[in-house]
Amino acid sequence: MDKAEEFGYFAKTVSQRLGIAKDTLRSWSLKLEADGVKFERNARDQRIYYEKDIRALENMKELMDLQQPLNDVSKVIANKIEKSFYNGSELANNTEITPSVSQEEHALITQEKQMQNFKKELIQELSNKQSEIMEQFKNDLTKEMSTVMQDRFENSVNEAVKMALLQERKEIKRQVVQEIEENQLQIASGVEKNVEKGIFKRLKRLFG
Repeated sequence: MDKAEEFGYFAKTVSQRLGIAKDTLRSWSLKLEADGVKFERNARDQRIYYEKDIRALENMKELMDLQQPLNDVSKVIANKIEKSFYNGSELANNTEITPSVSQEEHALITQEKQMQNFKKELIQELSNKQSEIMEQFKNDLTKEMSTVMQDRFENSVNEAVKMALLQERKEIKRQVVQEIEENQLQIASGVEKNVEKGIFKRLKRLFG
């Protein structure tokens, strides 16, 4: 490692060199650390950025300028850092990150993003289909229950009508029987009176 590679910089210098705010640099650094990157720190727990780190952050800025999601960009950069892509020896034949590399990374990230969107759309479509099936099932079940309830109601009404008619017939029959019995009593009473009248007449003739 040459002298330039050994010399480290604090966040203020790096942010000015990259043309970004210190808060942005801190946010990127935290995301990279979450993805496994380890920045050196001094006794005051300040991050020390070396040339290889700055090259990685420059590459990160290029990808962020292409409006790529921070999560995706951080994973790409962390993977390249793990493979020592930004070390001086690895860049001997590539002194700068060429636009073609950035374009290729951009294409990969875009493809990954498209796949994620496709998965989301597929999940949403399945969810909508499931909701549609459930709604249809509820409607069919409601119709079926309505039909069953209507049949039960009609059966109950028919049964009630039958019971009322039967009760009415019983009452009519009772009244008819009662009238017949009353008539029979009246007839019997009239016969007895006629018999009595006939006997009195005979007695009068005999003793008159």
